[in-house]
Amino acid sequence: MIVNHPDRFLSIKWKLLIAVILILTLVGGVICTLAYQQLLNQQKMLLEAQRDKLAQSLSFSMNTAVEHSLQAAMQLGFVANAKGDDGAEGYQLLLAENWPDVQLYWDLKGFGLYQLDGERLAHAGEPHSQDDLRWLLQSEASFELTSRVVCVEDCVIQVLVPTLVNSRPHLFFFESALTEVISHFRTDRSIELAVLGAQSGDAEPGPLWGRHLYSISNRPSSFALLRHMADSYSWQQISMGDGVYNYQDNHWAVWSFPLDKVENAPAIVVLMSLGQWQQMLSTFQLGMVVTLLVGLILAAGLVMLVAWSPVISLARHANLLPLLADHDFAGVRASLPSKPSLFPDEVDLIHLATRQLADNMQGMENEVDEYTHELERLAMLDTLTGLPNKAMLHHELQTAIACIASKEDCVVLMFLDLDEFKRINDTLGHIQGDELLKIVAARLTNSVREMDTVFRQGGDEFLILLRQVHDEQEVSNVIHRIFSALQHPVVLGSHKLIVTTSIGLAYCNSSRLSAEELIQHADLAMYQAKSAGRSNYRVFSEEMLHQANNRLMIEQNIGSAINEEQLVLFLQPIVELPSGRLRGFEALIRWFHPERGLIMPGDFIPDIENSEAIIEVGNYVIRKASELIARLNSAGWDDLYIAVNLSAKHFLAADLLTVVRQEVEAQQISARSLVLEVTEESVIEQVEQAMAAMASLKALGVRIAIDDFGTGYSSLSYLKQLPFDLLKIDRCFTANVLDGEADTHIITTVIELAHNLGREVVAEGIETQQQAECLSCQRCELGQGYYFSRPLDVASVFVVLQEIEETRLWPSSQAPQPKLARQGS
Repeated sequence: MIVNHPDRFLSIKWKLLIAVILILTLVGGVICTLAYQQLLNQQKMLLEAQRDKLAQSLSFSMNTAVEHSLQAAMQLGFVANAKGDDGAEGYQLLLAENWPDVQLYWDLKGFGLYQLDGERLAHAGEPHSQDDLRWLLQSEASFELTSRVVCVEDCVIQVLVPTLVNSRPHLFFFESALTEVISHFRTDRSIELAVLGAQSGDAEPGPLWGRHLYSISNRPSSFALLRHMADSYSWQQISMGDGVYNYQDNHWAVWSFPLDKVENAPAIVVLMSLGQWQQMLSTFQLGMVVTLLVGLILAAGLVMLVAWSPVISLARHANLLPLLADHDFAGVRASLPSKPSLFPDEVDLIHLATRQLADNMQGMENEVDEYTHELERLAMLDTLTGLPNKAMLHHELQTAIACIASKEDCVVLMFLDLDEFKRINDTLGHIQGDELLKIVAARLTNSVREMDTVFRQGGDEFLILLRQVHDEQEVSNVIHRIFSALQHPVVLGSHKLIVTTSIGLAYCNSSRLSAEELIQHADLAMYQAKSAGRSNYRVFSEEMLHQANNRLMIEQNIGSAINEEQLVLFLQPIVELPSGRLRGFEALIRWFHPERGLIMPGDFIPDIENSEAIIEVGNYVIRKASELIARLNSAGWDDLYIAVNLSAKHFLAADLLTVVRQEVEAQQISARSLVLEVTEESVIEQVEQAMAAMASLKALGVRIAIDDFGTGYSSLSYLKQLPFDLLKIDRCFTANVLDGEADTHIITTVIELAHNLGREVVAEGIETQQQAECLSCQRCELGQGYYFSRPLDVASVFVVLQEIEETRLWPSSQAPQPKLARQGS
């Protein structure tokens, strides 16, 4: 057996290698990402520290300039006080004489001496503008040291120093260039500076955020960057952003520092290249990638080195397994290494397990070969009786049907079911039952012809295949021999039994009939024979199949009939004799099928009488009858009762009492208004259970009626013990009450028996006035039948009840007869 690799075959070594590479790549990627992110965070922290350092440096430089002016004010104050109060001319003359030295020593661009009211006493250097005088007048009120940066033609720092000259307060106005401040501020020559004035009030701002550029370091390269920043970002973004920007594939840190505390103040813009830092990041990234690639290559080599030998061994085993499927156990052993390696591992365990598997499979194959022949023999035989079984039956039937040559030549299948075998099996035990089946199998085999075959279907069912049957006499002879053979007593231990069987026959003279259909036909015929009593046989007919299909249809549709309320109650009145006073009704069911129309109870009740469906129908009738009793009570007829017929299965059901109690309580009716009718035979068959059921129902208040009395084989001793209330005489006796003395005498005896037991009597099937009068003379209390009324639908009943509300007498001859009611009772 050759193993072909699938189209998408991928060796396990490559799968392992791919898995390792993916894991290392994932782990390395995570580590690189975290490290890179840490470097970025470190860069951010360093930049923030650098910005804070620059801000502190600028603040220090500004404070130094102010401190410088303060020192100058102190020395000039000494000079002025030494001169004395010579007035404005004296101060101006003194300043003019010393101005060159003062300007050079203190690096001043301008100086002024002012009184507090703004009067200028002396001035030298750059003239003061009206804006300067306004600032002076605004600041002198506080009489504190004040400074500001003003940018007009160039940027200067102005310092206003309050001082006492000749014991009177004056103001020294110093004005110095910003160059000295910038030189102290720019300690790091790797950064570039740009000095911008305050934002102009024009509607359209200038190219540099509406600010005038007064000075810039390294103008050829710095101005282009500054212009790009102004075009790309707003002043607010520059002031509030993180300070890192990209320009011409290089990263720059751009910060702005205001030169004054006012809102629109001149500012210094710092431009610092981050190229070295970015180069360090790139170098780090490259190093991480190289490290990851080297790690992947080393891991791949290690995986291939470790996995190569096991993978080769697995490939060898892949070629060995087909040898096991081909049962080449010697070839498997020859392909395996004879000795394990020095340090055994999982591969050696696989070698050992494969060798053991080959040994075990060879042993199992030998055992299977031994059992196969035995199973082939047993597959077609029944182990208990030695007869051919159901599997052989289908095979032989198909062969026999296919061999039918002409219409005169046919095949007959006999289906046998032993009568009362379950009772025998339960009484004597399964061992004795199995022994009985062996004896029956032997007798059946001796009763058929040599060409015929006896099969055991299972349980107590046997089938006999009769081949080449030319006339019915041949079949009759076989049936006669079977019945004769089974009539001989069977001795089982201390028991002597007479075994009987019911036989169903199905003829087949066409090869179009299947084996399953022939078995079904014989089965249907057997059930017909069984219903006729012990030791009977029946021949299949199409009517049996029709009845079976009808029974199946009824069983399938009865549930929907209940749910959709297709079952309707018709009522037949029960009246007093001879007065005609209405006492109640008997509820009779009708099925209005949506497709088949009206179905009378005799056409569907027998088909469900032994199934659970009869209980569902009975519960439905009890519920509808209880609802009708509630309607009668509401209409003022609370003295009437409704009688409901129950099957034996339903009457002995465990939940009947619960159902009746629930309906009585739900409709809030008297339990005496409900009468449950049960047939005489169903009560006598299981008298103890029937008595218990009657007692529980009587305790609830429900009344019991024995229906169809006289048609069964009642025991008077049992009848006397039953707690029933009404005895109903069957219509077969009522019909002949006027014609013969025998039926009249039987009716008289039944009535006297009921009266002696303290029960009332209801005569069914009264059709003439003479019958009613005769029964009344014999003291029969109640009667029902066509003489009074056919069964009526509920609406017609309530119409009649309205008409007789005063008299309460049922109109026997004027009762309405709706068309549906004439279908019989």
